[in-house]
Amino acid sequence: MTMEIQRKIFVQVPSYRDRQLIPTLTDLVANASNPGELRVVVCWQHDTDEALGDFVDAGFLHSGSTRRNGHAVHVLGKDGAIVEVIDIHFLDTKGCGWARNAIQGHYDGERYNLQIDAHHRFIENWDAAMIDMLESLRGKYRKPLLTGYPPSFNPALFPQDRQNHVGQMLVRKFTTVGVVSYRAARMPGWEERTEPMRARFMSGGFVFSDGAFVEEVMNDADHFFSTEEIVMAVRAFSHGYDFFHPHRVLLWHQYNSEARKVWEDHTDERKSSGEIEGSAMDRSILALQRSLLLLGVSSEHEAVDFGRYGLGQDRSIRQFERYAGLSFRHRGIRREASTPTEPDESHYDLPDSEWEDGLICKRAFQVRIGSDRALRSSSGLDSVVVFAYAADGTELVRRSLSADDLKVLLEEDAFEYVDQFDACPSRLPAQYDIQATSQSPELSGAFSIAVGELSNDFVSAYP
Repeated sequence: MTMEIQRKIFVQVPSYRDRQLIPTLTDLVANASNPGELRVVVCWQHDTDEALGDFVDAGFLHSGSTRRNGHAVHVLGKDGAIVEVIDIHFLDTKGCGWARNAIQGHYDGERYNLQIDAHHRFIENWDAAMIDMLESLRGKYRKPLLTGYPPSFNPALFPQDRQNHVGQMLVRKFTTVGVVSYRAARMPGWEERTEPMRARFMSGGFVFSDGAFVEEVMNDADHFFSTEEIVMAVRAFSHGYDFFHPHRVLLWHQYNSEARKVWEDHTDERKSSGEIEGSAMDRSILALQRSLLLLGVSSEHEAVDFGRYGLGQDRSIRQFERYAGLSFRHRGIRREASTPTEPDESHYDLPDSEWEDGLICKRAFQVRIGSDRALRSSSGLDSVVVFAYAADGTELVRRSLSADDLKVLLEEDAFEYVDQFDACPSRLPAQYDIQATSQSPELSGAFSIAVGELSNDFVSAYP
């Protein structure tokens, strides 16, 4: 490998109908200390309202086009930077993971890797700052990387309307279907910090690493959107990467992007009409299934060969769970994972029972009391009591229906309510029971109970 390539930064930018793409590329090049060391590859997913001439009008020099993997690739240049644009019609894309995978197939041995979105702004000399920060970790960590949610900015008012503090990623929740979602929090004491902060998780919208990361943790094209970040983090961790949040502002991210979203375009109606192969929902469900299989928590037991998109050999999923502070199987989170703290590696050595007792599992159960008999004309129903029990038989909660509740039950032959729990796995309901007392013997055994966990709307998991 030549010294020229050793110095280069491979920049990957997926863009879906995003008018901030060209301003982002312009700012990226303008604020680099050495634009000639940048090789940028863009997956340009667009409609006819965006044209190659838009890049030329913004000062990019078009030096030619070729074809690769069935798509046109336009080669542009600006101030010494090379920009390769993979030209994709927006109805031909297959989601975020697919776009990142298409870009990463163009990697050519560059020394460093920068993974971003199409709506960013950068500090002056951002490239030198990122390299210096990453290399400062090299003595203690073999494979460090920088990641996280950068501070926000408003394109219409930048640079005035922007945040100037740094943050860290915290767990927000598990959804019912097992997807982890995150939130950003201000990094405590970041002004006094002299080095990056250990991180538990990775952001798809900002990763700065060695270039080898692109090959070792290449995005699985089947990860549509919401599963991308947690799968990437687990795979990177298992390949021996250590995560850090920058302690200084390096770039900004637009979080309220006005760009059209792929799930708004890739609808079931377009699938039915034959305009697209699969809808956003189809691809989301496939991504979820692959994620749960990879993480070892799927109810299916089929063996899947993930090939290069599988786990590494350096660390296990269990080690990641202990490091990050969560459990995929229990969909539980330890308190420290949702508060601004650094990972505690002493958790590796905790006994499983002690570790699980520290998990907080949020659950909501729909409880439905029903009857197969017509009760409207019945009288003499004294009480109905519902019990929830843990797996060891411990009573967790009981609910006695009120007079109004009983009235609804008698009039409609059914009554429903929701039980909510924030508890460790051993203190979650494993069984429900119902007891009814009545002056009429036929009413005492007239009731049945059905319990189901309330599902979060899966569609809401990917916006």
